[in-house]
Amino acid sequence: MQNRRAPAVAITPAREDTGLFKKGIVRLQVDLVPHKARSSRGDLVVKGFFQQNTQLDVIFAGRRAMETAPLEFCLERIFSNAIRVATRNQVQTNIDNIRFPVQVDGTWRPHFLRDMSGWETRSYQFLVAQWSFTDETGKEVAFGELPVDR
Repeated sequence: MQNRRAPAVAITPAREDTGLFKKGIVRLQVDLVPHKARSSRGDLVVKGFFQQNTQLDVIFAGRRAMETAPLEFCLERIFSNAIRVATRNQVQTNIDNIRFPVQVDGTWRPHFLRDMSGWETRSYQFLVAQWSFTDETGKEVAFGELPVDR
């Protein structure tokens, strides 16, 4: 199989953005939950909810994935606090109920998965260009950047 990826040094911000943000940029308010992973490319993938109960994968890809440490810290902090409270009150906690509001600018990308019987199901993915949230000091902080003009 031929490797279609260009060498990392050849990927300019404009070229990266052209590949990631093929459709228009929209602004959303999402609630992220502390369920996160890294893809094989190093992208951060966080489970989130849009409009209260529509589940989606929120993806911080490319150079933006390197700016996510403050967001990951906040997610880990709210998770630790929720576990501490649940343990103190001797109750179980559902990770989907631990939500962290974040404003994101980015684009939708369809994702299809085929199950064992051959049926395809569509899931929602949102590629993030820029994001902001209120940090633990109450200050609004922003990260990332809108796509570079083509």
